[in-house]
Amino acid sequence: MARISTPGIWLPGPLNTINSTSPTGQADIAGNPYFMGMNPGKMIVVGTSEAQSAAAAGTTLYDGAYQVVQLDSGATAANALQGMPAYIRLDSGPTQGALPETAYNVPAVTTADVATLVGDTALLAGVFINPATVGGVANGPTPGNYTVIFVGGGRVQTLNAGAATIGNTVFPSAGGAATWAAGQTTPPTTGVNWGQAVQTTGAAGLGLTYFPEIIFRFGGY
Repeated sequence: MARISTPGIWLPGPLNTINSTSPTGQADIAGNPYFMGMNPGKMIVVGTSEAQSAAAAGTTLYDGAYQVVQLDSGATAANALQGMPAYIRLDSGPTQGALPETAYNVPAVTTADVATLVGDTALLAGVFINPATVGGVANGPTPGNYTVIFVGGGRVQTLNAGAATIGNTVFPSAGGAATWAAGQTTPPTTGVNWGQAVQTTGAAGLGLTYFPEIIFRFGGY
């Protein structure tokens, strides 16, 4: 599995519960951010035991790379939950994809439905990891806030649209659905290294997927 060397960061809570108004995860009473190493774009690469030690009680995280991002304020909160695909949120208008490109500097991600509307569906950024609830409390990231997503180089649970068999290629579903297609062996042809199912599941739902390469979409790590 791919590995990069990176300093650690201070987390304001478990890795899959982060939903902060501050880009660093911590701010003073006036809202000014404290520098804690959790800056947007920051990437950490962890082993399975490290990931699990940073997971919320009753949840599971796996080895791989995780990155601090901002969830675009126009994203759909219901489509930014555990296992759903995250996409780069490009600027609109004449600056889209070019300088000044604020989404790359932040960096910002969005949900499948928004990515479809603005033509970003080829720009997969990773996988959302926050469960809808933890301990009975709402836990999904709020549009406009900062959170952490999985960005490859290991394993993650993806929300699959149907049954999967070990070895199936896993790639985002078509049509802006916030799920993954997992029942085929041949993926679409793009520049992204898609995942592979490493768990056989008999129906739609969360399934374990291996992404062999880190998806380097944003700097800052």
